[in-house]
Amino acid sequence: MNRHLTPAELDSLRLAPDVSILQAIESLTRCARKIMLITGADYRLLGIVTDYDIRKAILDHVPLDRPVSEIMNPHPVILGQYASDSDIVGRMRHTNCVQLPLVDGDGRVVDVRFMDDFVHLQVDNPDNMVVIMAGGLGTRLRPMTERIPKPLLTVGGRPLLFILLDQILTEGFERVFISLNYKSDMIIKAVSEVSSYRDRVDFLMEGDTMLGTAGSLSLLPERPAAPFVVINGDLLTNVSLKDMLQFHCSEGNKLTMAVRHEHHKVAYGVVDLDGTRVTGMREKPVFSYYFNTGIYVVDPDVLDTVPSEKMWNMTDMVEDALARDDRVGAFPVHEFWIDIGTPDQYERAQTEYENNFR
Repeated sequence: MNRHLTPAELDSLRLAPDVSILQAIESLTRCARKIMLITGADYRLLGIVTDYDIRKAILDHVPLDRPVSEIMNPHPVILGQYASDSDIVGRMRHTNCVQLPLVDGDGRVVDVRFMDDFVHLQVDNPDNMVVIMAGGLGTRLRPMTERIPKPLLTVGGRPLLFILLDQILTEGFERVFISLNYKSDMIIKAVSEVSSYRDRVDFLMEGDTMLGTAGSLSLLPERPAAPFVVINGDLLTNVSLKDMLQFHCSEGNKLTMAVRHEHHKVAYGVVDLDGTRVTGMREKPVFSYYFNTGIYVVDPDVLDTVPSEKMWNMTDMVEDALARDDRVGAFPVHEFWIDIGTPDQYERAQTEYENNFR
């Protein structure tokens, strides 16, 4: 059933133009609607900020203390308040947007409609697919992983793999493949015992040779018909894979990797040298960089480059794509993310789960 926003819900989406980008990120995360309405004191719409705008700003190194008006879209797709459902859906499909504000004659927002409101008019895309890489040995987590494979280690009382599967299926992905090697029988048994997984989850079985995070893609039973997601099975994150898939398509990428921005402050003064000559000094500088989070979107034709029966990692795939001058994009992750690869990270995940997933 279609639903309209209540006045309180609409108010929760409004932001003043002088609010900082960081505050907009916090509001966007809190409301989970992927859109904020930038309005004046008279409630007239000045622009919108979406999840896409936030991620582009992060990639463009826009300082997060700048006003949100600097990154808003001042000319969003809108319709009048009396637009019919068919007009709204038609405009969404024509403009490839998933949120659409409705305004009155004075330009004040009276409602926001979302593509999810019209699920009865949508056709499920059976080509939506996710591949979970879960064949690693979990060496750094020994002795825990000597008895239990890492994907079945529990976080918040639930296997890590199940948390990931629930997120994937909740987002509407209909096909999931899990790439397995180490203690594969235990994982297959655990997954098969959950009724909601049985008809939607299949397995890619490596043989005696470990194929890496990309090599097992050669085991897919058929070539995907659309871009698909590849994700490491040892991640705890609430990033939206559907948003990443949409970002990939909007950018026209062949391959997209999710990245996270990190700052590192050096505890000492850094000395610049030219041979034995000091050319400069920087007192406790801060270095900024992006790192790979282990989440990717891949176009089907990139699979033509994956060798069979050979160790091949996603990093190899990225480097190969760059060498061919394919468009490789970055999807910045500002949501919660942790790679559970060490005992310290596993312990941290237990605490963070309560704060981010309850």
